[in-house]
Amino acid sequence: MENNMPGPMATLDSSILTGRNYENFLSPREREQLARFRAPLRKSEWLAGRLAAKYVFLSEQSGTISVEDLSRFPLTAYRSTEVMRSDAVRFGVPQVGNADLLRDVAISHTNGFACALLGSGETIALDIEQVQSRSAVFYQGNFTERERAWTEESAHVSSLSPHWSFTLLWSIKECLLKTPAYNNLSLWHMPLLDVRVVSGEDNLVQLQSGREISGSFLFLNVEVTDRNTTVPHRVAVSGRHDLVVTAIRGVDRRAV
Repeated sequence: MENNMPGPMATLDSSILTGRNYENFLSPREREQLARFRAPLRKSEWLAGRLAAKYVFLSEQSGTISVEDLSRFPLTAYRSTEVMRSDAVRFGVPQVGNADLLRDVAISHTNGFACALLGSGETIALDIEQVQSRSAVFYQGNFTERERAWTEESAHVSSLSPHWSFTLLWSIKECLLKTPAYNNLSLWHMPLLDVRVVSGEDNLVQLQSGREISGSFLFLNVEVTDRNTTVPHRVAVSGRHDLVVTAIRGVDRRAV
């Protein structure tokens, strides 16, 4: 991975969509997909994810999307820009675009927040997680002894909240599961993945103290052990005090 991720990344809080008919921003096929959702939160997150993907495609800009940002482009531009997925194309990674151009896009959402990252010709994975406290049983069952030791050390050395550190590790694992190399695994395999942060953690406290997600990333070098195989990865990390965002290029372990 180079110093920058493949393309811009933007986040959208679905609560700003309330009271406005943003379904009109969707293509006919997307509106059909949206109508299938019954749970209000899931529906609003899905809509926010599509709008975020369309916005970064049209603007090529990173950051937190506002109502004013969404109004920058005409309705016709949003309707002609579509997010689509095909299992026969690029491991089923979603693509966003129109008749003239298609780009890979990764979309993730949590508790009403959606995030979209554009790619530049390679598969990409993205995950956004809300920072929250969990039970000791959850931490014991989903993280390795080394990972738990790292969160404890980070709390003493860097003043990182253990809840924030555990959320980061969980997000990295979720992100890995979305890449071609790990897509044979599921959430049940989380305890079998051991993530060791090798370098780059010094600036994490800046993210933890932030109030907004800027759209820029810092980078961690990690080693991920799955049973007897250890593979290095470079992970892009963004976030704020209550959210963690991670992104990884889809490296195939067979090619390493």
